[in-house]
Amino acid sequence: MDVLIFRPGAIGDTLMLLPPLNHLAGNAHITVVGRKPGLNFIRNCVNRSMDFEGPGWHRLFLETPSRNALPVAAADLVVAFLNDEAGCIRRNLNAYFPDGSVYLFRSRPPAGKDVHMVRYVSECLSAAGLPIDPKRTFENARKYPTIIQEREWGPRNKVVIHPGSGSPRKNHPPAFWRSLIKAFVQKPEFRSLIPAVLLGPAEQPLHAYFMKNSGSPRVELHLCSDKEALTALLGCASLYMGHDSGITHYAAMLGIPTIALFKKDTVGQWAPLGPFVSVIQSNIHRLSLIESTLEAAKDLTN
Repeated sequence: MDVLIFRPGAIGDTLMLLPPLNHLAGNAHITVVGRKPGLNFIRNCVNRSMDFEGPGWHRLFLETPSRNALPVAAADLVVAFLNDEAGCIRRNLNAYFPDGSVYLFRSRPPAGKDVHMVRYVSECLSAAGLPIDPKRTFENARKYPTIIQEREWGPRNKVVIHPGSGSPRKNHPPAFWRSLIKAFVQKPEFRSLIPAVLLGPAEQPLHAYFMKNSGSPRVELHLCSDKEALTALLGCASLYMGHDSGITHYAAMLGIPTIALFKKDTVGQWAPLGPFVSVIQSNIHRLSLIESTLEAAKDLTN
């Protein structure tokens, strides 16, 4: 069966496909149309991945179907996670794939439905007829690493700290992370770990701040602009700490002990999934937040 899945979004949105894709392995020929850089994280789990921003996909949004085909001309099953209040996308998909079954779902659960994104995506794919058990898929993602690395990692001697995310509203200020790092290195139980601050393209402006205000001379700064550099750094981590972000989801799915700090009440839908995950919500005093994070770090590294 040829299956075409549309899931354009940020890294975290794309990673929510991984658990059900693992469940489907070998049962279908799967093409995923998404956005970079998220696509880079699922390429090994699908037969083909395509950039939604690439040529031809704009035809989904035309008032009437184009005479030219989409970049994928045929599929037995089309599942699109796209908001389509006007019905234009559904109309076009039915026209472009007259011999296939087309299912359209909202990119995220409707308001008031408190369901985790992995469970939601799995339920949608199951409703479209794919052989997925949503409950089992979700529970497996909680209990076991979703992503298995084929190559050996380096020494696990770092605590990787990611002080950013795709949305500033999710982020604690840099001063919070400086205070947390300073408190972390003063704890005897963490003296064998090297704090490594991870800065991606979105956190470039923070580089100068952490160069001057790292919280400790032991701190390393790592600029990771691609998946390979990111994975290499995470491969040296015995602990990861970060906000509600795609990188945090990636660390958790790799099976790295992960602490996720949430500022918004979206834990039910977006809690990272993995065998060693601690979620801390920040509706507490800043000092208590640092203490809570250190306690979680102690539990995860013992």
